[in-house]
Amino acid sequence: MSNIQILNEKMSWPDRFARFSIKKMSVLIHSFFFLLAFFLARAVMFEAAVPFLLPLWAIVRQRYENEKWAVFVGGLAGALSLSFGQGFILLIQLGIYELLTRFRYWKPPAAVAVAFAVFFGQFLWQGLVHMGIPPMIVQMYVYYEMILAFFMTIFVKLFFVEPYRFWSAAWGYERIGAGLVILAVVLTGMHALTISYFSLFTFVMHLSILIAAIAGGVTVASSVSTIIGALVGISELSFTGMIAVYSLTGVTSGLFKGLGRTGVVLGSFIPSIFFFFYDSTLPLDSVYFVSMLIAGVVFLLLPQKMLGFLENIIRPKRDEVLLKRQQWLTEHTTEKLETFQRFVLFMKELVFDHFTSTEHVSGMRKIEPCATCMSCFRYERCWGENNIGMDENIRRWFHAKSRLSEAEQMQTEELIRAKCVKSSKLLEELDYQLYNDKMNGQFYHGKKMIALQLRDLSNHLNKLMEDMKNETLSFKTVEEELGQEFKRANIDCFQIDVLNNTVGERVIVCSFVNTQDKDDLYLLCERMILPVLYEVFSEPFQVDRISNHQKPFKHFQVRFRSAVRYKIQYDIYSKAKHSNAVSGDSHAIFHIHPGLVAVMLSDGMGHSREAKRESRRLVRLMRECLSYNMNPETAMHTLHYVLSLNREVDMYATIDFALVDLQKGELWSWKAGSMSTYILRGDRLIKVEGSSAPVGFMPVFSIETEKVNLMADDYVVMVSDGLFSSKYDWDEQEQFFVELIKSKIRLGIPIEALLYDVMDSYQGKYEVEDDCTVIIYNVSHVAPKWAVFRPANS
Repeated sequence: MSNIQILNEKMSWPDRFARFSIKKMSVLIHSFFFLLAFFLARAVMFEAAVPFLLPLWAIVRQRYENEKWAVFVGGLAGALSLSFGQGFILLIQLGIYELLTRFRYWKPPAAVAVAFAVFFGQFLWQGLVHMGIPPMIVQMYVYYEMILAFFMTIFVKLFFVEPYRFWSAAWGYERIGAGLVILAVVLTGMHALTISYFSLFTFVMHLSILIAAIAGGVTVASSVSTIIGALVGISELSFTGMIAVYSLTGVTSGLFKGLGRTGVVLGSFIPSIFFFFYDSTLPLDSVYFVSMLIAGVVFLLLPQKMLGFLENIIRPKRDEVLLKRQQWLTEHTTEKLETFQRFVLFMKELVFDHFTSTEHVSGMRKIEPCATCMSCFRYERCWGENNIGMDENIRRWFHAKSRLSEAEQMQTEELIRAKCVKSSKLLEELDYQLYNDKMNGQFYHGKKMIALQLRDLSNHLNKLMEDMKNETLSFKTVEEELGQEFKRANIDCFQIDVLNNTVGERVIVCSFVNTQDKDDLYLLCERMILPVLYEVFSEPFQVDRISNHQKPFKHFQVRFRSAVRYKIQYDIYSKAKHSNAVSGDSHAIFHIHPGLVAVMLSDGMGHSREAKRESRRLVRLMRECLSYNMNPETAMHTLHYVLSLNREVDMYATIDFALVDLQKGELWSWKAGSMSTYILRGDRLIKVEGSSAPVGFMPVFSIETEKVNLMADDYVVMVSDGLFSSKYDWDEQEQFFVELIKSKIRLGIPIEALLYDVMDSYQGKYEVEDDCTVIIYNVSHVAPKWAVFRPANS
């Protein structure tokens, strides 16, 4: 499961309306707030209109800025539907609230500002109506409206959290309770809206009970129906017997949940039918039953995804989420292990298949004349056409040595001494051959043993991957880890999307709400966010783009990208010893990822095709090792091991390997028998020297590793040892070569033509006797065109 799929698990059912355009979703959201404000403005409690619109306006103004005009228009329309005076009171209260919130020297909390606005607005209006101090009963109504508005603001704030957290925030008892209070108040505003046999109040009330029953069962349905029924009944000061009807409706509908939606609808009718015959004073008329029937039909037509989402809010299905996350982790880990398994197979091929020859340890031994025999004057007598059977005696000697029989060994040695005039030297040479064969056999056995161990490790990984599919493992996404780091740094980021997690190519999108000034956001990114990204991913980042979005709510979106601060330009000069010969040098320059460049230069011993093949093979194998994420030093030691075991020919090669980090501006150099690397920084010269033996040459192998911090416009030069001649002083040649490059750089010659000018001038003074390869590259800052400008001439 990808990171986007995991994010979708946290997203709400409405967020999955992929078929809806942003414009259609905006219309739906504005319509919801318009209707909510309309009915809150019509809310009546204790037979008096209560200004419940003001709490909604206060919270929407703070958190849902795009919807505030829908709330204003809906609230004003609802107030005017009661009376023009109610609309005027609402405008007065809104004006006082805006003045309080914009007061420079004191910023009261939203609930306090709403209470003061209700108090002063009502007193101002009642004072005008009564031409003075209003009566005590009127003042009492004003006080209780102020208190109700204060607490209603708290409920609205609990329910309507920040828009980006509305569906992801926890649906605790406090938030659900606040939602039920708001629903009860909205229902009081629907009482007077009855069209023919349809009552909007009864329809919404019954539909809410049915949804609560299918989503939460008996407990939730009975709680919802009891709470809403009690609040509505108390606010109306009449028909309080309906509380029992609503409560029993919730209980019976919840009991029939096992029968599905149809069972819930049929169960909800049982209490109403019972009370219809039991208590004739209750308002259970044709309007009530028709509205219930319409609510049942609408309930049956609701999408299953919406009901499933509501059920997951009340009773989260954490087992399913854990199972999906476990499945994602298993697939992710399997992919990593498969990569490692391919690396194991590559190592097996590298160590065993590439460098193992069975001809030395299998089959019949071919007996050939030794160096002692070939230099003897009796060679034709022992090895000619009419020989005396010396090859058969030597074969018997090898056979006796393998059987560890001293008597047989002494007998074969006596036969050799009887026929050979240089028997002592011949037996000594035969002992050396036998020792050499034993060593080759041991080397072969060692390589085969390593290959078999790698094969067993590969089989073990296969078994491990199969076992992991049946295990429950922990899970943590990159987004979650980065979000935790942001929390520790007190950075308010509500959404993180890692679009690309490849080293050197990472793309991360972060969304912020509270920042109002774009310049402040740039400062936040540079000083706080970029260090956090560097700490998590161990590579520098840059701000790629900042965009301001108004939909679905006002927020900033910042796109971060892996920062490749430097770019590299290079040129290569290569020359064979003779114009018609093959150069023994090989080289390669390639990107491991956009922020890391590998530079290799290998010099095979000699200037033949064998030397070329050896150096080219070393470069190719080194490149393969890097492609499997092997550490460069480990790769060089591994190559030395496998090349030193290849005793068929006495060939070896030097390696000069460099990694140029274009993100951090660093040069890492590994050398095995190679020449010095020259770093030219203006008039300053930095040398990276090496003194170890070539790869595969000595039994004991060491590698010099050095790190150098690069600066913009540095030139790095890597050379093979054929550049400097043995006829002239080495230091003198080196100094002349370096000064020649510096002079050409000062002339501003492009790097593509720099080496040819340098080598043409250099060979005019010093002769190049051997294969010669020179690699030069420079690093410079990556800067967009608009970042560099020149003022116009005045």
